[in-house]
Amino acid sequence: MTAKESKASPQTESYLNPKEKLAIALRLNRIEGQVRGVQRQVERNENCDQVFHQIAAVRNALHGVGKLVLLHQLKSCLKRNPQLNEEVIVDGMLETMNKLIR
Repeated sequence: MTAKESKASPQTESYLNPKEKLAIALRLNRIEGQVRGVQRQVERNENCDQVFHQIAAVRNALHGVGKLVLLHQLKSCLKRNPQLNEEVIVDGMLETMNKLIR
């Protein structure tokens, strides 16, 4: 590993290839549309149950994106650092998962 690689922060390193980025971007675009739909429901004073149903759908969709990002980060971490021991990997992933589920 070069000095430049060891100093690179996780935010500057890409853990997503272009195909993965596109898939996540498409999901986020759909979620954005769902959020606008919830906003319209509220503006039209629609039934609360229907609004709550859509809010749950948005939340589940966001969790799905989070899971995808987490999966790709884990795969990338393992590829970049095959020498890491299991405990270090598990500790790092638990820390990341805690950020996701807060």
